[in-house]
Amino acid sequence: MSRVPLSDEETYVIFAAETLSNLQSLDGGKQQQILSRLLDIAASANLPSQFRHETIGSLGILTAGDQCRLYTKIVENIPEGNATYHLIFVLYIDDKHEYNQSELATYDPLADSFLSVATSMDDVESVEDYLAEKNALSAEDLEDLLS
Repeated sequence: MSRVPLSDEETYVIFAAETLSNLQSLDGGKQQQILSRLLDIAASANLPSQFRHETIGSLGILTAGDQCRLYTKIVENIPEGNATYHLIFVLYIDDKHEYNQSELATYDPLADSFLSVATSMDDVESVEDYLAEKNALSAEDLEDLLS
């Protein structure tokens, strides 16, 4: 099923190199949970921050399945031309964390070390070039990975 964008807003997902390696090392079921969750967010008309389960410092915590949580940096409303971009930087994947869904309070300091991956968008001349350089994934790219 193809998704038809209803606005000129697009959400992209960028994995830190270490995080992408971690994703690739997970079993297929967990990979699917994570990619499906990110697809739901990227394809939604809502801002990515509305899917945040918890905020710890400047990190947004997203849940995927029963045990996975994603430490992210979400940057929204980046204007370029007639488009507006939202970026989800996936900085760390905690795939073994067992938690009560109402209580996500443990902060993993390793996620903070990946925070520097999220570049200040003030220094970016072309969002499109930046997305290409970072191998950013659109909703369509995530759909392709899941099929």
